[in-house]
Amino acid sequence: MKIKNLEESGIVKSAIICNDIILLMVSYWFAFALTHSFALAFNFPYALKTELLIGALTIFPTFYIAPPVFLKRMVYGNDILGRSVYTVCLQTLFMIAAISLIRRMNVAGEELLMGASFFFCLLYAERTIVHNILKHSRSKGHNQRYVILVGHPWNLEDIYHTLNDHSLGFKILGIFTRKELPEDMQLKNLGDRRMVMSYLRQHQEVTDLYMVPDTDYTAETDEIFRYCEDHMIRFYALPVFMEFLTKRMELSHLGSTMLLSVRNEPLQDPVNRGVKRLFDILTSGLFLLTVFPIVYLIAGIIIKIQSPGPILFKQKRNGLDGKEFYCLKFRSMHVNKDSDRIQATKNDPRKFKFGNLMRKTNIDELPQFINVFKGDMSLVGPRPHMLLHTQEYSRLIRRYMVRHLVKPGITGWAQVQGFRGETKTLDQMENRVKADIWYVENWSFGLDLRIMWRTLLNMLRHNEENAY
Repeated sequence: MKIKNLEESGIVKSAIICNDIILLMVSYWFAFALTHSFALAFNFPYALKTELLIGALTIFPTFYIAPPVFLKRMVYGNDILGRSVYTVCLQTLFMIAAISLIRRMNVAGEELLMGASFFFCLLYAERTIVHNILKHSRSKGHNQRYVILVGHPWNLEDIYHTLNDHSLGFKILGIFTRKELPEDMQLKNLGDRRMVMSYLRQHQEVTDLYMVPDTDYTAETDEIFRYCEDHMIRFYALPVFMEFLTKRMELSHLGSTMLLSVRNEPLQDPVNRGVKRLFDILTSGLFLLTVFPIVYLIAGIIIKIQSPGPILFKQKRNGLDGKEFYCLKFRSMHVNKDSDRIQATKNDPRKFKFGNLMRKTNIDELPQFINVFKGDMSLVGPRPHMLLHTQEYSRLIRRYMVRHLVKPGITGWAQVQGFRGETKTLDQMENRVKADIWYVENWSFGLDLRIMWRTLLNMLRHNEENAY
């Protein structure tokens, strides 16, 4: 019998629904107890029973619209966070709608907000813990899927390195190819692809087959595909393209024509862009109205005392679609003619004392909340570079300009991965660009929240060696 993915199991789905109902009931019971009294909550009055029943019933449509992702093999922490936020928001909306239809049913907004907050914390913690337990279990050889690769190793190298992560629960049995394997592909060569059928018949444990189609073996490919279909083996065909097209692609349609776009861009979706922009406006607006005036007053006085010149430093940088805008910072250097050409270095003589402190703690970046509110930047995105650097690196680094497909950010995925500050070598900038492109292709609201949280932790721990 073939090993099924856990998320496909009806028993597992039922268990998740029951578990979610329990978590929700615990959350809203505590919310009721805190807003009323624990003595009243332990008596389970009619209002509480009704509230818990409504909450339990809303789990079913919520599960149908937003099924959990934490059981999937290829899923990351930010995916779980984003789906947990979406699930709780959706469930809360269903609950509010249901309560509004019931006469004489009145639940305080404070109680609903508290219940939803408790539910999110419990849900996210539970899903993260279970996901990590599954990763550990799979790394020990449990719940595995057995894979064979067919085709040129050059085309299969990326998928090999992805599946070779033992925590995902894949075991690669070998590869069928006539070509010599690269040194970093530690695999058993099972022979020519003509031998695939006999191997499959002898090894019933195979669950997944990844193949690079070859026009010289059309008949063999068709036979393998039909066998996989009849024996519950998942068949994956990898497209054969030139090197510049071997990245993540997205299938789309133009009329009746099927197309492969070069990359998936979540922020091409107007809904995603709207969510990100709304969050930017609300967060930056709140910061500018509350914290920023105090910071500006204190920082401005110290800057003026230590270095004559303006408080804010304005510099043209490239933003969305390569368009130029003025990026704002608290001035951390003495006024100089090289500010638009030369990056700051560790012991840069242009920096004054308080300016150096601001750069180490990222305080100098805070005026960029103005850029965010105006729409030139976002809270999270690739860091904007000086115009001169954009011109230079776009000629030296392949796909450099892809990072301009989204708005630049105050912080970004590259920065929390350690790629920030001075770039002394081309390799350092290439790594930063790769991280930026990964963000463009994998954006989610949960990922933005994760990046912001890690940025805050790095600031508090002073855990950024290149922050100068």
